[in-house]
Amino acid sequence: MDTLRSLWKVAVAGGAGLAVMELVRRAAAPWIKQKQAEPMDVFATARSMSLVGVHHRPDESATDAIGRLAYEKVTGEEPTPATKHDLSWAVHIGYGLLVTALFMTVWRHPRVLRDGFWFGAGLWLVGDELVLPLLGLADKPTAYHPSRHAQSFAQHIGFGVTTAAATRALEALS
Repeated sequence: MDTLRSLWKVAVAGGAGLAVMELVRRAAAPWIKQKQAEPMDVFATARSMSLVGVHHRPDESATDAIGRLAYEKVTGEEPTPATKHDLSWAVHIGYGLLVTALFMTVWRHPRVLRDGFWFGAGLWLVGDELVLPLLGLADKPTAYHPSRHAQSFAQHIGFGVTTAAATRALEALS
């Protein structure tokens, strides 16, 4: 019963965080600019800082690429656009719930995590700005317009703060 209760809390807190993250993305979308292409940008290696090669396509987000790569590995085929969209969401939700579970495991211990700001900021800095480019699932940070970084930062802060608030609320109900 404790396991089911914990999973329910992760689903509620993570779902709330992911919903706010999506609302921030949609609200900020009109202000996002594309970075002006530079002559060397035609080469994937000029946009990449990956240690293991480029694994995303120019039109793909990291979650699109992960979903596509997993689908191709399992089926040996390219996913349809609709399937690719669904896989991208599955990756995003799965990762969001995973980091929510990790957050809920440690949130009481380091006081700095309690409000969720540093949790969200850490996910943005380590995940979006470092790990994804190093794994070849996104271009290097300088390949994107600063407005895209600001949007992603705001999304992750919204996720972190909302997840922390929902976690505190759920704990108060228990």
